[in-house]
Amino acid sequence: MTIVTTSRKAADDLRALARHLAFATGARYLARGKTGFAALSDEAVILFTREHGTIRFAVVGEDGTVVLDAPIRSVRIAGREGPIDRTLRVADQSVYDVLKRYCDAAPANAGAPSIVFDGQQKKQIVLELAQ
Repeated sequence: MTIVTTSRKAADDLRALARHLAFATGARYLARGKTGFAALSDEAVILFTREHGTIRFAVVGEDGTVVLDAPIRSVRIAGREGPIDRTLRVADQSVYDVLKRYCDAAPANAGAPSIVFDGQQKKQIVLELAQ
C-alpha cells in the first residue's frame, strides 16, 4: 500500500495537493503531524514538501530509500471535464518507471506536462517538474 503525505507542518496548499494525489491513485492520505518516517517504514510513501519556496515531490520506497526526489516548477489546478481517470499520466520516462511501481501510472506523450492526474471535486492537477 502506498501512503501520500506532506512534511510535518505543511501549508494548506500542500495538504490539498497530497489529498488530490491520494484520491487519484487510491492511496491512503496521512496527515503527518508528529508521525515520523520510522512509523511508515514498511510502506512506500509519496511525499510533498516545500523547501525555500520550491515544492518537492519525493517517493520513498518500502525500505526507506528515496527513489525519486524532484523539484516541481509549477502546479496548475483546472476544472475536469468528463469521467474521472484514476491513472497518473507521466511524460518523463524515468519518473514513470518509478511511479508505476507504487501506483497506477501510464506514459504520456512527449512534450506533455510532466504529471497529470484527476483530483477531487472535478479538478485536474498538472505538475511541471523542473529539469
